[in-house]
Amino acid sequence: MQTEARLIKDSDSRQRVIDAAVACILDQGFYRASSNAIADRAGVTWGVIQYYFGSREALMLAVLQEGARRLTDTLANADITGGTVTERVGQYGDILASYYAAPEYLAFAQVMLNLIYDPRTTRQSRETMDRIAETATPELHRLQQQVLAGADVRGRVMRDMLLHALRGLALSHAMVTTVPEQPADPQPFGEQRRLLAEAIGLLIEQEGGSGKQNCGTGKTAGKGGATGDPASF
Repeated sequence: MQTEARLIKDSDSRQRVIDAAVACILDQGFYRASSNAIADRAGVTWGVIQYYFGSREALMLAVLQEGARRLTDTLANADITGGTVTERVGQYGDILASYYAAPEYLAFAQVMLNLIYDPRTTRQSRETMDRIAETATPELHRLQQQVLAGADVRGRVMRDMLLHALRGLALSHAMVTTVPEQPADPQPFGEQRRLLAEAIGLLIEQEGGSGKQNCGTGKTAGKGGATGDPASF
């Protein structure tokens, strides 16, 4: 019983440090979110952070893993059931927005970009980042297939366009609403998402009706993971 209680306590403490890191990055930016600032916010000492993570870089990797876990959970608990293509695109947009339009995603993105371009990031950390980036890929593909069900659209171009367009609008909303003193009005964002869903729905119907096949089925290597697509995270 003591061992189980200790494991629960350790898990709670570790999560508190990760949550504190996310909050510090949002408040101060990636580089100003120092180890000491994160420790103070979590109510622990730097020694505790070293005990759970070993280094600040390892803590940042844990923040990325937290983001990937949240995205994967969001997708895994969702299904797309709309009767029309436009309805299904709209549902997919709502699902993506629940993750990418959240302020916390900006913290996850800062960590990802800084670790990618920092020459001091270790090779082991880069390999871990590649694995993290692919965590949600199966669930993304499952939902994309539900969106395109019944449409004569093949290849990955349309699938990737769905993700990039809908995610881009959600991320834009997240960025706008984090600007100091910027009034947060969700109504225009909802209307924009509806219009984008209609436009994408029409495009899918045109592509399917014309019998065209999307090109670009090959994979391209890049910094965003095995498929070169950081959208998996």
